[in-house]
Amino acid sequence: MPVPKSTVENSPRKLLRDVVLEKMLAAIQDGTLQAGERLNDDELVQWLGVSRTPIREAIAKLVDYGLVEMEANRYTRVATPTLKQFDDTLQVLGGFTELAARWSVPNLDDGTAKDLLDTLEALRSAADAEDRAAMSQHLGAVVSALIAAADNDLLAQLSTSLLPRTNFLSLTHPTGLFWDVKHFIDPLRAAIKKRDGEAAGASIRSLTATVEEHTDHIREVAPTESTLAQTGRKR
Repeated sequence: MPVPKSTVENSPRKLLRDVVLEKMLAAIQDGTLQAGERLNDDELVQWLGVSRTPIREAIAKLVDYGLVEMEANRYTRVATPTLKQFDDTLQVLGGFTELAARWSVPNLDDGTAKDLLDTLEALRSAADAEDRAAMSQHLGAVVSALIAAADNDLLAQLSTSLLPRTNFLSLTHPTGLFWDVKHFIDPLRAAIKKRDGEAAGASIRSLTATVEEHTDHIREVAPTESTLAQTGRKR
């Protein structure tokens, strides 16, 4: 792996392992660390400028997220995603987000509602510009905001590993995002303005179904030539 100049700083507001985790997560998502690439302790120490302990703690968290694979005394490497992992993750994310929308939207304060509406407009602009990275970022922000506003500790805890995993899989999967995602924005905006949780949940459910249909269609007309394993969607 190429060894960039260290940019890790010891922050009084974050544990060093969390800073390392953010750096490694970003490197996996932007392709600096590629699927299947082995992670070497010495190279990571040189790159990140920290000891092995926070690196190993960060790697353990990435294993929990499903972004790194590890087998004792054999290898530690960036995971290679499969189609089934993508499908399973999309299904779970859709369910989580629908539930969060139903719980959170009726109780949104004006400030949170405005922030959500602004993020949805940013998502629309990213879709119009066909900017994959920005779309992924703004979709993640919408999901995170809905989960946070649901004010359910268990829901938030269970989603901790789901969001990084979804972002990783969507960025490596050619059919993970598509520009027509913007068509769910207006129904969700209307639901937020009315504080209608059921309508908000229905808009998320419709989006999930549309993405699944789009993905199936793309696989039928243009089977992926990536390293993703060819497996069917779980029904």
